[in-house]
Amino acid sequence: MNRRMGCAAIGASVFVCAGSAMAASPITATFDSDAENFQGSTISTTQIHLGAGGNPGGFIEIRRDLGGPAFDIGTENRMTPEFLGDYVAGGINEAGFDLRVPSTPVADVWLRFRSSVSMNGWYHPYGAPANDNVWHEYSSSFDPSWDDATALGNGWLQEAGAGTFSDTMKSVGWIEVRLITIESTLADIDNVYIVPTPGALALSVVGMGFGLRRRSR
Repeated sequence: MNRRMGCAAIGASVFVCAGSAMAASPITATFDSDAENFQGSTISTTQIHLGAGGNPGGFIEIRRDLGGPAFDIGTENRMTPEFLGDYVAGGINEAGFDLRVPSTPVADVWLRFRSSVSMNGWYHPYGAPANDNVWHEYSSSFDPSWDDATALGNGWLQEAGAGTFSDTMKSVGWIEVRLITIESTLADIDNVYIVPTPGALALSVVGMGFGLRRRSR
């Protein structure tokens, strides 16, 4: 797999990168023309789409609504079939996103999966992101069939009441980029993606389509 140049490994399954080349044929929400079914994931999140200034092209901007409750902020998708469904059958083994934080400090950033809006799930924390106004890639490689001990050993964390890691990955109904902050926060997100193993796109997978546009990264 041809990863972005300049990646630094931080743990068994995490890569934080600042370059711009990625694996062949990721399924990517580029946000070039709209938000592509991504929306604010908490009631404290205000999200807008901007058509230029991303990495490259369009991107989505999220900020914390200071007038509401003090929740974290994020963007999630629970509508696009290409991002949802059975990751085990679909051979999905990597996921990530690009993030730019202009100046405000953020305590942590997560890649999070849930089976549904009514259930907790699993997330991979990356720690405090750089607030240097530069695009950085955050990605995680994984085996969606891992047992819980293996997932935990590779840096994934289970939320209270969540199913097993493999059960969650067999029925993904929510993919989210979440920023852990209760401060006045502004952040930009681009190129949310998942990557199937080679040959997985040739399979007929129930509950998972593969028509989303792809961009060489």
